[in-house]
Amino acid sequence: MYKLLIADDDEWIREGMRRSIPWEEGGIRVVGAAKDGQEAWDLIQQAKPDILLSDIRMPFMDGLQLAGLVKAHGLDTKVVFLTGYDDFSYAKQAIGLQAFDYILKYEDNAKVLKAVRQACDKLEEERAVVEKDRKGHGLMVNKFYSDLISGAGNEATVERDSKLLDISFCGSLFGAAAIRMDGVERFLKPNKSEDLELLLFSIKNVCTEVLALQVNGECQAQVVHYNHRINLLFNLGLTDAERFRVEAKRISLAVLSAIEQFLKIKVQIGIGSPGEGIKHIPFSYEEALIASQMKGMANEQGIIFYEQVKHSNNSHQAILKKVTDYIAAHFHNENLDLKEVAETVHITPSYVSTLFKKYNDINFSEYVIRVRMDKAMELLVHTDLKAYEIAESIGYPNTQYFSALFKKYTGLTPMEYRQQHRK
Repeated sequence: MYKLLIADDDEWIREGMRRSIPWEEGGIRVVGAAKDGQEAWDLIQQAKPDILLSDIRMPFMDGLQLAGLVKAHGLDTKVVFLTGYDDFSYAKQAIGLQAFDYILKYEDNAKVLKAVRQACDKLEEERAVVEKDRKGHGLMVNKFYSDLISGAGNEATVERDSKLLDISFCGSLFGAAAIRMDGVERFLKPNKSEDLELLLFSIKNVCTEVLALQVNGECQAQVVHYNHRINLLFNLGLTDAERFRVEAKRISLAVLSAIEQFLKIKVQIGIGSPGEGIKHIPFSYEEALIASQMKGMANEQGIIFYEQVKHSNNSHQAILKKVTDYIAAHFHNENLDLKEVAETVHITPSYVSTLFKKYNDINFSEYVIRVRMDKAMELLVHTDLKAYEIAESIGYPNTQYFSALFKKYTGLTPMEYRQQHRK
């Protein structure tokens, strides 16, 4: 329903229009009727009507002055003037004040309703354009911060884009946080990616409202939808790392509490280390992701700093177990690669590769081959499957490639291996 305010010093006209015109049939609700311009202005500030249907000549403040106030205060209220036969000399002024239309006071009800309804249609059209622009700007801002987190771009492009988007930083100390959700299955239907996006949208809205109340001149925080999750990017005007931890924890606790209160979702927030300059942001985010995955290491409030886990072999082994469990469940997929596996634990492929080399003394691709070959050896000994069937079942649709790889790995062809190891 669009809100309409009627202003006219003639009570008969004012009340007649309010009561006799079927406004609701046009999706319009009358929110007030004023007897002069000053009363109308007071009602406009209170009720914020979409449409003002106003007489031009009124005491205390006439319709033109009233329209001037509407325009000066940046309101998008559409103004439709009511005129008498001798008021057309005001038409040029009305147009200058961006009045939508003007009609004779004594037109029949259908024409008055039509004029107001057309004003509603125009307002809806203009608001749609504004909303599209707002969303477009929001997407560009989110892309800007996403690029900072991913490490895309350089200082020159960041400086250029921040000016274009009217973004400024309060200092040179940056750090990131990652939010991990628990128990959200009840919100999601199988194969319904839009359910997850809707949930993330809700979390982002809650975070945005919280940050509006929590940030100050010395500490900025931005909500960033990136990597299929909601993240926080902190920027401090001070270079004190301890102060960063205090502020990051304060804001994160407020975010965590609001999410759990309004969305009934348990979350854990991992916070990366602070560092100088935008180049540090990707490293801090990587740390935040790792920290967010560490179940059982967060404090009772659900906050965990990377510094608490960076020297912990247990934390690295937990990540590796998730990776190896995923490989064990998906080795039959011929397109299984490092990028896909890394996405399941929300850390970069390079970090997964680093952990493999550090703890397994083998790289990722070699590990996948080993898992597949071990499975092939098992199937050769314990089943009667043909070589091509085994090859396909472990992710190698090309039988010749599988046979060559198997011989390189075991020193035997698949058939030789079966003959030697069957009792």
